Amino acid sequence: MLRAIVRRCPRCGSRRAWFRSWFAQGERCVGCGLRRTRGVDGHELGALTIGLVLNIGLVIAAVGIAVALTVPDVPVVTLYVILASAAIVIPVVTWPLTHTIWIAIDLRVRPVSDDEAAEAAAWLAGRDGQPS
Repeated sequence: MLRAIVRRCPRCGSRRAWFRSWFAQGERCVGCGLRRTRGVDGHELGALTIGLVLNIGLVIAAVGIAVALTVPDVPVVTLYVILASAAIVIPVVTWPLTHTIWIAIDLRVRPVSDDEAAEAAAWLAGRDGQPS
């Protein structure tokens, strides 16, 4: 889980994992060959759920802190503008983290099978023979 929090592959710790850029993902981890979706339909829903819980939690905490610090004269309009901006920025910033955290949870619940490990090793072996 700690590897996932710092946007690394939860299995091997590879820094790039399956990310090509902030928003673009490859199909497999470049370090260990683990398939990102692990052969499950709806895999992205888990990452979406993690993102939703994280983002709503952060916005609710920000509302609570802002109201507690400004009572009795809460600047409602300013608070709306800041929180609306945060509701747009936070998901963009946390997007890759939600995917690595979800895969870490998935690996904990469904450890890598022997067949999956062999497939990942074969993919890595095939990739090593190709020019970069």
